[in-house]
Amino acid sequence: MALYILTGLLAALGVAVGLLGSRLIALSLLAAAGLLHTLFNKPSAFCAKYKIGGCEAVLSSPYARPFGIPLEYLGAAWFAGVPIAYYLGIGLVWSVMAFAGVIALVAIEAKLRAFCIYCTVAHVIGLAAAFLLL
Repeated sequence: MALYILTGLLAALGVAVGLLGSRLIALSLLAAAGLLHTLFNKPSAFCAKYKIGGCEAVLSSPYARPFGIPLEYLGAAWFAGVPIAYYLGIGLVWSVMAFAGVIALVAIEAKLRAFCIYCTVAHVIGLAAAFLLL
């Protein structure tokens, strides 16, 4: 529903939303919603139930809040900016930010020796969106 509303708003503003644009919008909304959900509902119960380790260690580490800002907010902001970057023609810059961010975050997870499944899903979706922007 949100995709239709956003697509309608962009169309009303005279922005042509093609298939690629629709996919980017949908992917971005999904990822942003997922990241914000993780912020307010910590996934530790899910991780414990399915014996997936690392979520709590990663999400409660000092690296999870650079400059006091939860990474979930930064990730959601990046995903919210994907359609804007697409329409402004700055997809390459946005993609480079994604690649650098994913490399840094995976390096932090490796340093902590803990990998969060939610983080990994966000990384994969972010890289997919970054490739679509190129």
